[in-house]
Amino acid sequence: MPSTLSLFYKGAFSRSVLVFNDDFKNRSSAQENAQPIYEIISKCRTIEIQPSNATSQQTLLLGKYNGWTGHSVTLTGFESTSVAKRMGIFDCGWKFIDFGSNEFFWRISGWNSSWTLTDVGGRVVAKFSRAGFRMSKLGVLEVMEDVKEPMLALILLTCKLVHKSVQESEQSSGGG
Repeated sequence: MPSTLSLFYKGAFSRSVLVFNDDFKNRSSAQENAQPIYEIISKCRTIEIQPSNATSQQTLLLGKYNGWTGHSVTLTGFESTSVAKRMGIFDCGWKFIDFGSNEFFWRISGWNSSWTLTDVGGRVVAKFSRAGFRMSKLGVLEVMEDVKEPMLALILLTCKLVHKSVQESEQSSGGG
């Protein structure tokens, strides 16, 4: 069964992201009607995902940027390690291998307004629709099938990596 998730920045100048079940128009509406299920925390050299209801800071998945470009991230969690890599210098898409050794690709479409996650065979696993000019909302992620928490964590974390790459590309080219 597909699931729809809304991604919002935690605060006005925060790089951290709150993830909510369902499609909400804005952060205040989401916070009034639901509790966030995850928090994606971005730092200078790391990115991690935690359940938002955890009493302690329990990291489910930790990504550490490799090298000075940050085009490769080592992902550790769920008693496994994997790597996500940007697909090219001028390509904001990312690829990663899940904990079952399956390869997946995030492909950007349109004016950087959406991206699609596919497996090697081209099967669509998830779609992300970027929120236009809303400062607090990143967008809506639709996961096309039921996935276990390790895969959902990989999808969310790598989706955020794509979002960061797209933003950086727009800023360096003067767009966005």
